[in-house]
Amino acid sequence: MLTGIEQSTDHRGRTIEAQSYLSDGGEWRPKVLLVTREGGSVWILPVVAHVDITFASEREANAYAVEMAKKWIDKRS
Repeated sequence: MLTGIEQSTDHRGRTIEAQSYLSDGGEWRPKVLLVTREGGSVWILPVVAHVDITFASEREANAYAVEMAKKWIDKRS
């Protein structure tokens, strides 16, 4: 499980950085950055959940975002 403000984990050679944010409506929106390092290059891809998916806490949003990112990676690996 991820903890702290700067939250990251590795999955299949990519780094997942949880960056969920508080929306204007006061709910947390799941968001991650997928970071891939290969051959001296770095690719960063932001992944945000659909606008209808929100959570009451940052922890819940980050947990959802990390699982969403892992599924995205698994589909493309």
